[in-house]
Amino acid sequence: MSVMVLASGHGCGVTVSSLALAMSSPRPSLLVEASGRQASIRSGYRQGAWGGEVGLWHLAQAHLQHHLAEAFEAHLRPLDAEGNRLILPGLTDPAQAAALSGIWEPLSLLLHAMDQHAGYDVMVDAGQVIVDGGGVHAGLFPAVLAHRADVVLLVLRNTLTSVAQTLPVARVLQGELERRGSGSEALRLLVIQELSAAAGGLRSDAIARRFGIPVVDLLPWDAAAAGLFTHGAQRPPRLAKLPLLKQARKTAAAIAVEVNTRRRALDMPAAAVSSPQVAGVLQRLSAARPPGATVPDPRLPGVSAHG
Repeated sequence: MSVMVLASGHGCGVTVSSLALAMSSPRPSLLVEASGRQASIRSGYRQGAWGGEVGLWHLAQAHLQHHLAEAFEAHLRPLDAEGNRLILPGLTDPAQAAALSGIWEPLSLLLHAMDQHAGYDVMVDAGQVIVDGGGVHAGLFPAVLAHRADVVLLVLRNTLTSVAQTLPVARVLQGELERRGSGSEALRLLVIQELSAAAGGLRSDAIARRFGIPVVDLLPWDAAAAGLFTHGAQRPPRLAKLPLLKQARKTAAAIAVEVNTRRRALDMPAAAVSSPQVAGVLQRLSAARPPGATVPDPRLPGVSAHG
């Protein structure tokens, strides 16, 4: 069980990695597109299944009217046919990002309640970390979600260029989590193996030493999965057979172990259920998912009554 935030230093692989983890989690999962830039899953992987009438920006309006919990539930959409995998779609226009500053704190409480009370693993696609004046840009990066996350995964490739571009961003994130989050120990590296060792690719242990940050796992370079998650497909393959999804299941298990260990060490209290409205949302979402603590291997994406 976890709330994880995925981000990158130079726009590499965050959405594909977030989708892979969301589709591979052993529990029902919720993927939140929280980047301050334009989101891509609705037009890419889900091929225009929803328009601008759905998504994160509407939660900002609802929050001003004190209806955030109800809007959160209303704007969730399915990522699979069974309803085990949900998404809160992101922005359709980067100009909308300025309206989001007030929702990060209450949304963070909702996401932790989804994990601890409704039984969902939560993945936040935070996009590229935007650095401004030596710190994290407050308007273009959902810093509060990173502060409250169980783990922050900095995604990079195993190339010299990616390491060089990511290293200074990692230092900024470490400082941000140390000052305002639960500590820099929440930061982990998630490495995409773009190059083999023979082609000059760096080993994960070498990357970990250079950053001074543990590597939680190494994901394979899977062109078929990347194409599917980026552009969608009319007749998508069985997800469980894709190398990226096979490894992502192991990644999700490794993250769960780290999160449980850290929660015990920090003696973190359970997330509070802040209102009857939130309790109602959690109860309905818990009742809507299939019984049992685990979900089957990912199948074909499909459209349900939500979509």
